[in-house]
Amino acid sequence: MNFTYFDIQTTAINSIRQKVRYAEDEDNPQLLPFWLMAEQTLFTGSDINADDDARWQLYQGQFRLLLDAICDNLISEHWRQLCLDNIYRPLTDLNRISHCEASKKRLRHLWLELNITSQYFHC
Repeated sequence: MNFTYFDIQTTAINSIRQKVRYAEDEDNPQLLPFWLMAEQTLFTGSDINADDDARWQLYQGQFRLLLDAICDNLISEHWRQLCLDNIYRPLTDLNRISHCEASKKRLRHLWLELNITSQYFHC
């Protein structure tokens, strides 16, 4: 399974992404911080130019995957809440690299999307 939000696609990282997205290991709350760390490690060790645009893509991909899990009513409420509890991590990373007004505006849009979505799905 490929996750189109991400530039880097490997079997190992896609397996972890799938576990996060579909709550395949929902009794393992340490999976989320492990996944986020693995994404960062894979990104910094890759051939991708680590400029702010590439980092933006990575963190936005993490945000999107977590938001998809939060919005999935077929996933247990426990896992969706855990994803909601951790979605601040990529948003915080995005805030750290948002230096221009355009990127700050995109970040505000993501926060708005999260606010609206989390209200709708009652996580």
